Amino acid sequence: MPVDLTYNIPEEQLSGTIDATVIDVHAGSGGRAGSTTKGVVNWYLQNNPFATGVHRGPHGFGPLPLGRYTMLQHEVHPHWVRLVPLAGSDMLGRSGFAIHPRGPIGSHGCIVPDNAQDVIRILHAIAHRKADGGPDPILEVIAVGSDLDRKLTTA
Repeated sequence: MPVDLTYNIPEEQLSGTIDATVIDVHAGSGGRAGSTTKGVVNWYLQNNPFATGVHRGPHGFGPLPLGRYTMLQHEVHPHWVRLVPLAGSDMLGRSGFAIHPRGPIGSHGCIVPDNAQDVIRILHAIAHRKADGGPDPILEVIAVGSDLDRKLTTA
């Protein structure tokens, strides 16, 4: 199954192409990344690929687990993208992932782009593909890059 978008946790980058829509945006995951409430971001959990299995307390969540996800329009929130794990992706006991705009809570493991319009662009690309009878777009979550050891060396 081909990958349409890739989210690289330590690089905080969501990129790829869904048909003709190019996505290359900065986004956070976990640790309340993307919160609009001052002072609530948990720096250690935010975009820490070593904390993907963390889910404790009301706001102690790491980024979404590595793996592949189908992207669908969210069934409740019209401006969110639901991420459904593909078979073989280890969710580490977690669920309910999405791509959504910033808000007071921020991310409990979802992907939160800096700009809400980027979420809308992804939703439009998903809708166009569905209308054309194409397969649901696929997101792959990875942890690669020069910033990978940042959480270990500064924690």
